[in-house]
Amino acid sequence: MSTFRVVAEVAIGAVYAAGAVFNTVYTLRHTTEFYETFAGSAWLRPAASLIRTVIIPNGTLFTVLLITFQVTIAIAIFTRGDLVTAALLAGGVFSFVAAFFSSPGGTVGNLALAAIQFILAAAR
Repeated sequence: MSTFRVVAEVAIGAVYAAGAVFNTVYTLRHTTEFYETFAGSAWLRPAASLIRTVIIPNGTLFTVLLITFQVTIAIAIFTRGDLVTAALLAGGVFSFVAAFFSSPGGTVGNLALAAIQFILAAAR
């Protein structure tokens, strides 16, 4: 296994760990404001509507699920075991779906992150 691939995978794990910390420290206390920002900048109108009608009224639940997902992905990657490929694939799917709920800039970032995760998973 190449050093570059290991570093790239661990960096992806760090992104998910940092996201979990941010969502624990900030988003749990500001769910409505946080998700309203996403709804206000979403480039797809149905995504903005879904955020406002489903996610915001259940913000704490969605945030706890998000944190759990992010921690699970980070741990699976950091352990460097058999679950790394599955974690990268799950993270890739998550990033791809998140692209449709993001601003135009966030969409590009999420699609790039999804592509990197799929490439890393395929290389394992």
